[in-house]
Amino acid sequence: MDALTRAFAPPPYAVASRRALRARVAGVAGALLITGALAACGGSDPTIDDVPSDVVSARPSISAEEAQFVLAAEKLGVSVTGASVADDIETGTTTCWALRNGGVQLREIAVDDASKPLANTGDALRTKQLMAAGVQAFCPDYDDQVAQLKLP
Repeated sequence: MDALTRAFAPPPYAVASRRALRARVAGVAGALLITGALAACGGSDPTIDDVPSDVVSARPSISAEEAQFVLAAEKLGVSVTGASVADDIETGTTTCWALRNGGVQLREIAVDDASKPLANTGDALRTKQLMAAGVQAFCPDYDDQVAQLKLP
């Protein structure tokens, strides 16, 4: 690809570009249905008591989908806290936005700045786990792509 083509090419779907995608889906989070009773998740009927109290304190109007995301993240080994819940939910919703509207596969957006697959350690692993939780909670039609993340 020559320099001119690179200059006008759309940005790759990389972790670094998640912030740009987040801005596009900010309205999605606000449009989610707010409810006190949570929908079924994993075959059981969780309640607001199943969500960590600091998450509820930070997000008292948590929606059913958001609560499902928090619980799915916990099952995948990610601790969503009151301090991280907003950013974590944005990671999940951004992932789904890219899958639905970007014409990409999950493996294409789960990459670092060098377009290499995210590692299974540290923040990279946490990001992959949040992406998987986002798919499970916000866009389960893409659940078959979670295997592309190659989670441990």
